[in-house]
Amino acid sequence: MGDFSLIISAVAGVFTDGITLFSILVGTFMGLIFGALPGLTATMGVALLIPMTFTMDAVPALGMMLGTYVGGIAGGAIPAILLNIPGTPDAVVTTMDGYPLSKKGRGAEALGWAAYASGIGTFISWSMLVFFAPLLAKVCVGFGAPEYAALAFFGLSIIAAVSGKTIVKGFIAGFLGVAISFVGIDPIWGNLRYTFGSINLMGGVSLMPALIGFYSIPQILNSCTFPSNPKMEKVQIKNFIPSLKDLWREKFTIIRSSVIGTIVGAIPATGGNIAAYIAYDQTKRIAKDPESFGNGNVKGVISAETANNAVCGGALIPLLTLGIPGDSVTAMLLGGLIIHGLRPGPMLFADNPSVVIGLFTALLLATLMMVLLQTIGIQFFVRVLSIPVNFLTPTLVVLSLVGSFALRNSYFDVLLALVLGGMGYLMTKADFPMAPTVLGMVLGGMFEGEFRRALRLNQGLAIFIERPIALCFILVAFLLIFSSIVRSYKIKKQNMDSN
Repeated sequence: MGDFSLIISAVAGVFTDGITLFSILVGTFMGLIFGALPGLTATMGVALLIPMTFTMDAVPALGMMLGTYVGGIAGGAIPAILLNIPGTPDAVVTTMDGYPLSKKGRGAEALGWAAYASGIGTFISWSMLVFFAPLLAKVCVGFGAPEYAALAFFGLSIIAAVSGKTIVKGFIAGFLGVAISFVGIDPIWGNLRYTFGSINLMGGVSLMPALIGFYSIPQILNSCTFPSNPKMEKVQIKNFIPSLKDLWREKFTIIRSSVIGTIVGAIPATGGNIAAYIAYDQTKRIAKDPESFGNGNVKGVISAETANNAVCGGALIPLLTLGIPGDSVTAMLLGGLIIHGLRPGPMLFADNPSVVIGLFTALLLATLMMVLLQTIGIQFFVRVLSIPVNFLTPTLVVLSLVGSFALRNSYFDVLLALVLGGMGYLMTKADFPMAPTVLGMVLGGMFEGEFRRALRLNQGLAIFIERPIALCFILVAFLLIFSSIVRSYKIKKQNMDSN
């Protein structure tokens, strides 16, 4: 009875708090804009919000970030359908049938299906998040140092899976992140490490300047050379809202794609792009007219948008219960949780149940607002596409630098963000992925501290074999690394054979 009262109180607190509702609305609107403008992403939107929400309470601040996450993923479908330019990487599959539909004069229909399929997909994944996340947290509540060390090692092994085209570059980027996590005070002995005599580095490299440096600044610099937005014809918004009959007709496509997206999202190092491809392929395989896919079949838009948005709820399951970010956006959310004094993991549910319930409620509200905003303001979002991205660059630069300074009122953090931003820009030009660097930085310190603590308490590596859960994490990590290396080798061999 006490738990039920807590749930009712936490949910009511979100619905009756004007600041929280407004924060979620602003975040969702911002996410739709960032998703609709090619070159800007949900990752960048969340990164900019973290310092701006530092003085806010946890639930409205994180609710704003979740709104940006949901809106950013959904907004990517707008340019994908109208311009054949995916606003986000997750919307690549949407272009396959969305743009052909637009060329046939059915752009409004495609946009409507994208908006409502995105909302339903996120809602189904939210339902699975609410059901499975607390159960998984209860299983993990008994974790000790060996389990946390093995879990962090598993998280670091994801570097192999998010390394992009070259696994070697992914490992180099990951080791750079781990090296950055070593800066500061030794967690066991208390010695200073790699501070180069600077008192500003005694506490380590601050997470916020690093996130802005590695994600925001490189994207801002890249947007300076981004081509001007192409012109497009005015779209007449007719028949935007799918009828209940049409929704019922596509129920199996929506449910199947939602389940695929949620499962893929719960697996770290996957993401909306992979989910969309899998869902699209499955829909095409069982369709009566597979040859119509790629030529303007609305089922292609439905399956892609349902799946890539269902990833949102699925990706929050490992983030909240295990503290493992599955992609760049959840890495930003991890930083937001930490900065607001919340440590993701099984104890988050035990120590801060009202915050967790508040986050669940905020995600649901963000989903509803995302659909409502697109229904009301789709004409506005279409017009936003005519704004050249490089016009927004000065504003983004100011927000990034102010965000770096605001957290600790430190000019050193601004300098640090610029230095890491320059490093990140050069890495992107050299085709080094950013996700491994962030994963290494976030999980490197956790792995080092828990691993050394486990060794000191148990006098040897045998503890990792004696503890079944820790052993499972380690075996799965090595399996993931091995499979990623084999896959990279096969791709390289195929490229050599084709040449």
